Amino acid sequence: MNNTQETDNLDFSYYFGVILKRFWLLLLIVALSVSAAVAVNILMKPVYKTSALMMINREDSGKIDNNSISSWTSDEDYYRTQYKLLESRTLLEQVYNDLNLQDYPEFANPQGWQKLKNNITVSPIPRSRLVSIEAKSYDPELSAQIANTLSETFIKNNLSNRISMGQDVIKALESTEASPQEEELLNSMPQVVNSDFIKTLKQQEAQVEGELANLRAKYTNNHPDVISRINQLKALKNKIALETRRLVQSIKIELSGQFSANNIRIIDPATVPQKPYLPKKMINLAAALLGGTLLGIILILIVDFLDQSVKSSEDLEAKLKIPFLGFVPYEKMKKRETEYAVMLKEGNFLMAENIRNIRTMLNFALKSNDTKAILITSSLQGEGKSNISSNLAVAFAQTGKKVLLVDGDLRRCRLHKVFKVSSEKGLSNLWTDDENKNSFEANIQPTEVKNLYIMTSGQRPPNPAELLNTPLLDSFVKWAEENYDLLIIDCPALMPVSDTLLWGRLIDKALFVVRYGKTNAKISKIAVERLQQASVKVLGGVISQYNPGGLTGYQKSYHYYSQEK
Repeated sequence: MNNTQETDNLDFSYYFGVILKRFWLLLLIVALSVSAAVAVNILMKPVYKTSALMMINREDSGKIDNNSISSWTSDEDYYRTQYKLLESRTLLEQVYNDLNLQDYPEFANPQGWQKLKNNITVSPIPRSRLVSIEAKSYDPELSAQIANTLSETFIKNNLSNRISMGQDVIKALESTEASPQEEELLNSMPQVVNSDFIKTLKQQEAQVEGELANLRAKYTNNHPDVISRINQLKALKNKIALETRRLVQSIKIELSGQFSANNIRIIDPATVPQKPYLPKKMINLAAALLGGTLLGIILILIVDFLDQSVKSSEDLEAKLKIPFLGFVPYEKMKKRETEYAVMLKEGNFLMAENIRNIRTMLNFALKSNDTKAILITSSLQGEGKSNISSNLAVAFAQTGKKVLLVDGDLRRCRLHKVFKVSSEKGLSNLWTDDENKNSFEANIQPTEVKNLYIMTSGQRPPNPAELLNTPLLDSFVKWAEENYDLLIIDCPALMPVSDTLLWGRLIDKALFVVRYGKTNAKISKIAVERLQQASVKVLGGVISQYNPGGLTGYQKSYHYYSQEK
């Protein structure tokens, strides 16, 4: 059951959205990987590979019977020895010299045999007596020559060693008839020692020698029994000598036949390869595409993990320590369409519904505090606070409330463009226009939205902070709260200026805006703390420009209920 819950909590749409958000990074990594693969395919010098197939039989030379010393060595040890001999320095040097490999740039080296060894692979074929000898080279013909020459040289050396050893053994067997010392050596051969017939004759010989010794202790050498035992002992010795010579002759005949053949032969000689072994162009491209995609996804997830921006309600509440009021999804505006146009359209629209949800949350907060004014601010410029201010003002006006929206940013005014009204009169005129001084109504303009009025920032003053720090601003706020149901101040960002804190002297409730995936959580937390230190209560946070790249659970639910029956 716990596994099911964990699966339910794993929001794949979130990760899909994260990848789509930084899809350009994925494309960049894939493009670089594929470019690298193409460069390798073009620049890498073609390498050709071919192989020769040999069969190595168990060596039977010198094995007259199962009791031979050579039989003590296991097959595994024997074959491992042969594989190592195929890679031995002596054999490789012989091949290197026979083929004059020093004339080829790829092998031109004082230790050229070592480079040759790096280009050769000895691969035993499991469960068989076959072994493959692979050779690589930039020259296809040379690769085949190396594999074939190595195989042939190995076979020649093996045959030469067997013949030489056979001749030495035969010579030794023949020479045993020449002297007592060699005769003694012959008698110690395993074939002779292990002969059952000779063992029986030697047992009889020992028995007769014992009887002869006892008789000589009693009688002289001329005694008939002594003479009989002496003749019997001579007969046994002659039989032993005769049987030994018969075995010697058998060994000579057998060795002469066995050493005349080779136990290694070539099954398939190497052929000249028709196409290069490396580079493997299609494999390189496929690996680059797959590897680049995986690397790009991993990199995107790492960047997302290290990203300190706010991307969810959990991020906002955990990192900023303020309540989450809602999100405003990103919607691409049509040309000549106002930012609040979606609030005036008929039908169900996701952005409009989210604005109304935020309005509902604020209604509860404002009623509980009996407050008629609210500040809307953010940590930095460009986080969407003016957009949210405009749409929230429209949403409140649609409930029948008389709403005054004030552009409180005397440095970078924007609301006059949103509502397409004049900026000739507005907030700054309260201090600079003698004719309209203390005439608050004269600097307020109606909008196309019923019950919604706007005061732009007016003409840009040279000293915004000084103007906001005068008693006149206090008088204006009190007048607005008396004449309107709700006062919304679109304040400047908290960093790097302090204008919002000056507004906070008069209005102690604020809505904080963060932009999805852009706002740094640490900077936003500092901004929130600055508001709280100025005794401004942050009612909650709104995530603007919400665009995770896929439908979240909330969006799916809304999409379901907004369908026409």
